[in-house]
Amino acid sequence: MQAALIAKCKKNVVIHPRLAFQDLPKFDLDATLAAFPTFLPFPDKDYHQVAVVLDWDHRLPSRKVFARVLAFHTAETFSLAQREIQARRLEIAPRNEFPEFDVHDFEDIPADESYLLHLNLEGEVRKVEFVSAWKTTFQDLERSRVLQILDGDSQYLEVLSTRKQSCGPARVVMWVPPCVSNQVSWTVDVRVLTFCDGPSFWGRFFLVDPVDGVVRHTGNFHVRA
Repeated sequence: MQAALIAKCKKNVVIHPRLAFQDLPKFDLDATLAAFPTFLPFPDKDYHQVAVVLDWDHRLPSRKVFARVLAFHTAETFSLAQREIQARRLEIAPRNEFPEFDVHDFEDIPADESYLLHLNLEGEVRKVEFVSAWKTTFQDLERSRVLQILDGDSQYLEVLSTRKQSCGPARVVMWVPPCVSNQVSWTVDVRVLTFCDGPSFWGRFFLVDPVDGVVRHTGNFHVRA
């Protein structure tokens, strides 16, 4: 699967003109693509095409490179993205001749799945983000399925029975792909708050696989509003 995915990526690589202006990237592109995490399509979907846009960090000289991995489930969404990429190129070109001017990047190119990889200048992946706007969108049946799975999980039931302060019910937060979670499948991140103190929140997260009906991973979290 990964070899086929890399082959798709190599056919659709775009390099931002500001990286080309600096003679970047200097790393071996084939080796960098081979070191990318494994991308698995959303359940019941397949990858028609995958594109990689090597984008700049709005610094001269650049301190890192962004790799936007754009995955497409259909020929229609891939064609739409190609048109948008070409339009962005035409928008960037006139200002790119003047290094003192900032230019746009390739953020918000439409895709069925969008990932942002942070690379150092040697091409090593330092961080992976899933940035599709739909990641927090769930149908009622999907939400009900996830909560039903949790109701049968012993660790979840223990958290509910032992938390000293109730801060509301479990919250279905977002879809999490395997390349972010390091799990074997797509999961849904569900949060249970166990303690609230002003702008600070503590709790437990559960990564639920709605297809296989299991909790893949759980752990603690702390956030500030």
